[in-house]
Amino acid sequence: MKRLLYVIPATMLLLASCATQKSTYAIGGEWSVTNIGGRAITPSDETPFLGFDLNEGNVYGFTGCNRLTGSMNLKKFAAGKPDFSHMGMTRMLCPDDTYESDFMAALDKVRTSEVNGNEMLLKDAHGKTLITLTKKK
Repeated sequence: MKRLLYVIPATMLLLASCATQKSTYAIGGEWSVTNIGGRAITPSDETPFLGFDLNEGNVYGFTGCNRLTGSMNLKKFAAGKPDFSHMGMTRMLCPDDTYESDFMAALDKVRTSEVNGNEMLLKDAHGKTLITLTKKK
């Protein structure tokens, strides 16, 4: 009976760690931004995207005008609570920065995330979807 008391918690811990690894793996790679604040993004060569480098714990992307980079906490992200830090971006002057200001403002408000297959939703503290992303192939 005492052995069972040790086996059950150990099994639960093992299963939880496997789920975290699977969740973390699911976010790796590049994701195209398809919607910002309810506004559909028209796919083009200048489509904004976010990328997640799981080996380095970095986030990177493109706003439609400028490149961005920063750090992320993988464990928090896998738990559905994205934590981006040390964010920086280039400062190019672009004739059409249609999405950049909305994208960066929304990214700053992200508090939770949800990944369903090839779709990622980045949400605010109230559960409102701010950014919708689709996994690049």
